[in-house]
Amino acid sequence: MEPAPVPAADPSRLPRHLGVWNGGLLLVTGVIGVGILQSPSVVVRNTGSMALAYGVWLVGAVVAVCGALVMAELASRMPRSGGTAVFLRETFGPRVSFLFAWTAIFLLPVATAAIMLVSVRNLGEVFGFGEGAQTLLALGWVGGITLLNIRSSRVVARIVGGVGILKVSVLAAVVLLCLSGGGAAAAGPAAPVPVIESPWIGFGLALTATMFAYEGWDGLSLVAGEVKDPRRTLPRATLLGMGIILTVYLAVNAGFFRALPLDQIASTPALAATAVGRVLGENTGRFLTLFIACSAATTVFGSLLCNPRIIFALAEEEPAFRRAAFIHPRWRTPVVAIAIYGGLVMAYIASGGGFERLTRYMVLGLLPFYALAACAAVVARRRGVAGPQGAFPMPLYPLPVVLMLVYVACGLASGLAGDFVAACGGLAIIAAGAVVYQVVRRRPGGAAISPSGPR
Repeated sequence: MEPAPVPAADPSRLPRHLGVWNGGLLLVTGVIGVGILQSPSVVVRNTGSMALAYGVWLVGAVVAVCGALVMAELASRMPRSGGTAVFLRETFGPRVSFLFAWTAIFLLPVATAAIMLVSVRNLGEVFGFGEGAQTLLALGWVGGITLLNIRSSRVVARIVGGVGILKVSVLAAVVLLCLSGGGAAAAGPAAPVPVIESPWIGFGLALTATMFAYEGWDGLSLVAGEVKDPRRTLPRATLLGMGIILTVYLAVNAGFFRALPLDQIASTPALAATAVGRVLGENTGRFLTLFIACSAATTVFGSLLCNPRIIFALAEEEPAFRRAAFIHPRWRTPVVAIAIYGGLVMAYIASGGGFERLTRYMVLGLLPFYALAACAAVVARRRGVAGPQGAFPMPLYPLPVVLMLVYVACGLASGLAGDFVAACGGLAIIAAGAVVYQVVRRRPGGAAISPSGPR
């Protein structure tokens, strides 16, 4: 018996409920995690000066904004949930899209689980939880957010907005406390900052650290099918969110530079606790450890809202996975896709760790697809692809595309130089996806719906 035909993907299947404010705060919540509290130390250690450190953060911001603008234009031209999976399918065909989705589905839950483990380990330090209790807490937290996402994406979006405001407020308090202290001179005589043998290499390594802090700039494109008036909302939400993030990051760095001497910033991983401790005393470290834990845990809200849309986008076009495209008739959420993603995250958490190396496989696992997404923006323009309300033209085109490609090239070079085995692991995952794609295509009814782009 022939399988039932899969209907062409319909952008209206998911309700459009995200506006400029919620979309911008979704970026804020997804991007601001623990990176801003860890990366400044790496940046100073590799640059050796305050001026170069600020330069690195500004360059990283420009690259992240350019990448987000590229995604915003693509999402306005193809306003469907799934982000890069949709863009690649419509531009380069189902094979490339499948390889991206396969790689993302395999690796993104690992990253989400790793973030969750960072959270519960910090909570364990504050409240004395053992390893078993930490695992149960992580599983319960992810399970609860998964169920909440299944029940109502609108509610989760509102929570994400509130969490974004809370994160910015706490970091603003940290900055004010740092600026109100006696300054770096009060910390005592400064030791010399390590000499940087090659400023260019140091700048590149520092830039890699800032890009870790800016990671998540593409999150809004994953829920483009749930954004009101994509042509107007996507660019405004992107600029709002990235503007808030840049302001917070530069302000936090200013606070650290005010409170601590340069050598201590370079050698201290727990910058926030150390800097605020200069003003309020060392007991504030417990509070800031708790904030780091909560910041990491709340980032999972954004991950479980956005990342399952990749599974949903794959299932909409691939008959072999069509059950994952099911939308609950009452809740209007892709319940199967969300459950799959949440289940994968919980499986990695339950494994007890030991998968941290997999997070580094993303260097050569996902970056090549972001380069293809940048190229897709060029192809979509040439073909005149436009959404129902038209397309948002990114400013200063083609500069954002060029800078996004440069970022990918630098990331790949850094990954290959820093951990060649892990980087090659990313390629191995892509190769495994190519084999799975061929197997799926040979099954009866395994041909995909014809996309608007080429095969």
